[in-house]
Amino acid sequence: MRPASLVACGVALAIAAAARPGHAGGYGIPEIGVRRTAMASIIGRPDDLSAIYHNPAGLVLQHGWQLYASFGLSLLDTGFQLAPWTGSDALLGASAGTDGYYARVRPSRAYGVVPMLAASVEVMPDRLVLGVGVFVGNATGAAFDRAAVTRYHLIDGYVVAPQAVVAAAYRLSDAITVGASLGVIDVRIHEKREIYPILGSGFDIRGIFGSHAVAVLDGSSWEPTWMIAVFGRPAPRVSWGATVTGRVDAMPSGPIQITYSADAPNPGNVLSGTQTTNQLLPWAFMAGGNVDVTPNVELGAELRYWLYRQYQAQHTDVVGISLLATGLDARKDYHDSWEASGGVRVHDLAAAPALELMAGTQYDRTPAPPRTVTLDQPSFSHWGAHAGLRYRIGRYRLGASYIHYWYDIPTITGSQTSPPSNIRGTGGNNIATASLEVAL
Repeated sequence: MRPASLVACGVALAIAAAARPGHAGGYGIPEIGVRRTAMASIIGRPDDLSAIYHNPAGLVLQHGWQLYASFGLSLLDTGFQLAPWTGSDALLGASAGTDGYYARVRPSRAYGVVPMLAASVEVMPDRLVLGVGVFVGNATGAAFDRAAVTRYHLIDGYVVAPQAVVAAAYRLSDAITVGASLGVIDVRIHEKREIYPILGSGFDIRGIFGSHAVAVLDGSSWEPTWMIAVFGRPAPRVSWGATVTGRVDAMPSGPIQITYSADAPNPGNVLSGTQTTNQLLPWAFMAGGNVDVTPNVELGAELRYWLYRQYQAQHTDVVGISLLATGLDARKDYHDSWEASGGVRVHDLAAAPALELMAGTQYDRTPAPPRTVTLDQPSFSHWGAHAGLRYRIGRYRLGASYIHYWYDIPTITGSQTSPPSNIRGTGGNNIATASLEVAL
């Protein structure tokens, strides 16, 4: 390969992973609304306005005019140890410990926000309900210290994807309701990292960019979204639901900038251009069922499945920087991902008829094989524990919930990224949600 082509591949490899799915099971964080976050089961009985996000056919359970506000905050608690690779000590100015790893690194910032505003109106009593919602199903970001050993993997990055939808539910019979939603999503990405100067073939580009050139990439893309859904109630104590969400091929585009480091022949030189990076939001299939085992106790379970087998590579096109004209296909090799969850709701107790208590659990299987995991948007399987409550005061219903994830972070030894992301670590996530419902 010619040196110019090697340079192009090397720099593209450093920035081609700018957009990643932010959640282990699928693009976005499905922890919206207290019913979902407290009980871990909503598809089969979506009894609040987060139904617009989870199962729009469940809007039929809303009567009159309804307003809904929900806000979730995700605080990641994790740390990694990075294994050295050939020549890494000299580049990083650090040495591995006796355990064969660099010192433990923790993000200086790692969080996500999950807000939602929604409203609905019952156009035909017990027959037709319309709804509208605005939410952010994915707003995750992380940053590492500028001098950390992870600076060739990530310095600062985020993915934000606000979405606006309109939805409708129509009851065909006492047993079956159909629903659908249509909307737009704005996928926004940002990433800053140092360009790793040694290519896979051993070609050294420090004579051009220096040892610590910095790449900054930003992009955004508006795309249509849709979901079709069904809600069934074959018996007074039994309900079920199912949804299909369409695939979205987002193409976030925007500026890219490369700044040469101090040890380059032209220190501080800046190359500017534009880039477009493909981001797959896969087909998703979800189903759940709920049953009232007693007049005061409800059980629910659901399964979510993302068709990530279609995400085998990620391509970045760059315009305006001749060295990056060839772009790059970065291997992903994703497999399908799924999540199983279930929970219990206790309600209408004689001592506290306005109080609902909920708890649940989940398991989420990541779509990313260890060999392609990256630190800018790591994706790991995890267990989750849910708990929460709702309380009705007249026309208002207040809700609060808490989730804790335990991440199953593997010890990666065969990373195929450049530089290698051979890591070991531990991690968890804490998600708190509050909601307010108003019946007008």
